Amino acid sequence: MKKIEISPSIISSDLLNLSEQIKKCEESGADSFHLDVMDGDFVNNITMGPDLIKAIRRGTKLRLDAHLMINRPDKYYKKFIDAGSDVLLIHYESPVDTGNLIKNFNRENIRYGITINPDTDFNKILKYLDNAEILLIMSVYPGFSGQKFIESSLAKIKKARDYIDKNNLNTRIEVDGGIDNITGKMSIDSGADILVSASYIFYNNIEQSIKTLKNL
Repeated sequence: MKKIEISPSIISSDLLNLSEQIKKCEESGADSFHLDVMDGDFVNNITMGPDLIKAIRRGTKLRLDAHLMINRPDKYYKKFIDAGSDVLLIHYESPVDTGNLIKNFNRENIRYGITINPDTDFNKILKYLDNAEILLIMSVYPGFSGQKFIESSLAKIKKARDYIDKNNLNTRIEVDGGIDNITGKMSIDSGADILVSASYIFYNNIEQSIKTLKNL
């Protein structure tokens, strides 16, 4: 039985009690934390920047995945590494040269993942998967937590699982958007390795929600 990783998304946490909630997530079995970085341009919302990530880094030793929903990941990525992010998740849809950005990551030994929106064809990112640690498949359109899971994402997860296994890649499949006990199980059954969950974890009992997801 493969190990499923649970990555609570800080976007839905109570910032007033963030340190306490991070500790609660760790004690409940969280494997990493998902950091939604939004610039108000690539998506219609503004969230955290490097300073908040620095604070989160001081509060946990778990892996921090910075999900860069920004137009200029090429300009700002070093700030998020310097702040303490372990893995940078960049969007294929960002208006930058993805190939050149990945060359920079490889040259600087930066861990990274490729993210695709619900309407992006999986085949478009095949050439970027070889050294990618994570393939993040969005099961909602990025920008806000609490959205309904898009079930057509399951076919993309299955296609990615088949491709990764067939080509013996180490890339792990992460799913983000509308993940709860039902959609999480559907995603795992389709081939997901990592579940990102925001409101399901932080708007309910943190301990019970994480344990439920880990035992799907």
